[in-house]
Amino acid sequence: MKKILSVLLSAVMLMSVVAGIDFSAYAGSFDTMATAKQYTIGTTVNGYFSSNDTKDFIKFTLNESGIVNLVCSGSNSYHFSLYEKNGNYFQYEQVNYNYNLGMAYAELAERLVAGTYYLEVVGNYINENYSINTSFMSANESFFESQDLDNDVIGRANPISLDMGYTGQVGPNDKDDFYSFTVADGVYNIYVKADAYIKYAVYTTKGEYICGYSTTVNSATGYAEDTKSISLSAGTYCIKISPYYNYGANYSFAVLAPHQHYFNYYTTVASTYTTQGYDIYSCSCGESYCTNYRAVKKLGAVTIGKVSAQKKRKIKVSRKKKNGASGYQIYWSRYKNFKKIAAKTTVKGGKTTSYTGKNFTKGKKYYVKVRAYKTVNGKKVYGKWSKVKSVTCK
Repeated sequence: MKKILSVLLSAVMLMSVVAGIDFSAYAGSFDTMATAKQYTIGTTVNGYFSSNDTKDFIKFTLNESGIVNLVCSGSNSYHFSLYEKNGNYFQYEQVNYNYNLGMAYAELAERLVAGTYYLEVVGNYINENYSINTSFMSANESFFESQDLDNDVIGRANPISLDMGYTGQVGPNDKDDFYSFTVADGVYNIYVKADAYIKYAVYTTKGEYICGYSTTVNSATGYAEDTKSISLSAGTYCIKISPYYNYGANYSFAVLAPHQHYFNYYTTVASTYTTQGYDIYSCSCGESYCTNYRAVKKLGAVTIGKVSAQKKRKIKVSRKKKNGASGYQIYWSRYKNFKKIAAKTTVKGGKTTSYTGKNFTKGKKYYVKVRAYKTVNGKKVYGKWSKVKSVTCK
C-alpha cells in the first residue's frame, strides 16, 4: 500500500511540474512552414538550438517592396534560408562566429517584394542561441510589385511615359523589371541611377534584343549612374532592368525624348565701361543665348571751361565735372593738331574742376584739351577729348 501511494505521489508531482512548462518553446514547435512562428518586422526574435530542435521557421509579411535589414547575433554560427509563401527557396545567408566579438554576428540586407515569407533559421551547433532584429526601408516603387503581381516579363511590362522619372527595386526574388514605352522616329536618351551595379537593355515587344549596358558604381558618390543615346524607329519598346549581383539594387530611370528648346527671357546684363550689355534667353535644359546687345558705356567728352594765363608762366584750365569719372587727363601743345605735346598731366579724383600748369614759355601761344577717365579693374578707360582752347602765356 505504501509503495502504491509513493508511485501516485510521484505521478502527481510530475504532473505539477509539467503543467508549468510552455511546450511552444521546445522541440518541434516551429520546425515546419505550417507551424512557423508569426513575426512582425521591427521586433526581435530569439531562439535556441538543441539536439532535437536544430531549426526554426519564422513567418513575416511585407505590404510593399523594400529592404529588410537584419542584425543577427548568437552564441555560435548559424545560417538561414528565405522562402516565398509557395515554398520557393531563393536566398541563403551565413551568420559566422566572430572571435573578436566572442559571438556570431552579421548585418544583412534583403531586397524583397511585397508578400509573405518564411525564414528558416538553422543551427550549426546544438545548445546554442540566436537573436535576429529587423527594420524595413520602403523601395518607393513607381509600380506595386508582390509575389503575385510583377513586371518580370515583357508581357507584364509596366507602361511608362517619356521624360518622366520612375523608381524600382530588383533583388534575389525579383531578377528583372520590364517597362514599355512608345516613341516616334528619333534619338532617345536612357538615364539610370542605382545604389549598386545594375544592367539595363532595350527590347522589342517580341523580345528581340536591341542594345544593352551595365553600370559602374562611382566610389565617390556611392551610386551607379549612366546615360546612353539610342536611335529608335517609331514603335513600342521595352526597357529591362536587372541586378548585376544577387543582392540586387534600388534604382531610378527615365527615357528622355529628343529635346526641343523653348527659350524664355532670363535676365539683362548691363553695359559697363569695358563690356557690352545684352539680354539672356534660357531653356529649361540649361542652354541659353544672348541678344539685344548694347554698346559699351562711354564717359563722353568733357566740357572745357575758361583757359587763362596766370602770372609766373602758369596756365589754368577749368572744366565741368563729369559724372562717373575717376580723374582727368590734360594736354598742352604749341600746335593746334597736338603733333607735339608741350606738357601733360593726370588729375586724380572726379571732384576737382580746375588745374594750373607751370613752366610754360612767356609770350607763346598754347592749345589745351581735356578728357576724363574711369578706372575699371585696375585699368584706365578714357572718354572723348574736349574741344580745344588756346591761350598766350604771360
